[in-house]
Amino acid sequence: MQPKDTLHVSVEYFDGQAEGDDGHPYYVASCDEINVVASGGTLDELFKNLREVIAFALNDEDTLETYNVIPNPHVSIAMELPDYAQIA
Repeated sequence: MQPKDTLHVSVEYFDGQAEGDDGHPYYVASCDEINVVASGGTLDELFKNLREVIAFALNDEDTLETYNVIPNPHVSIAMELPDYAQIA
């Protein structure tokens, strides 16, 4: 199988009102190709944390052998915000 050159990340928005949440909105990003998850209260915080977990997961790994992903892959982020006007 051809090695992947792109990691696909899905981002979800949570309003923080679900049971067990602290009342503050937050984002969660996940990447199935390398099994990482990151979260943040803002998009800036989320992207910072996401960069860190991806770098940590790929650091000192033979990415081709472990994940079938080229070294230093692109990252594609998909995000769906149901009612963005209310959270912006």
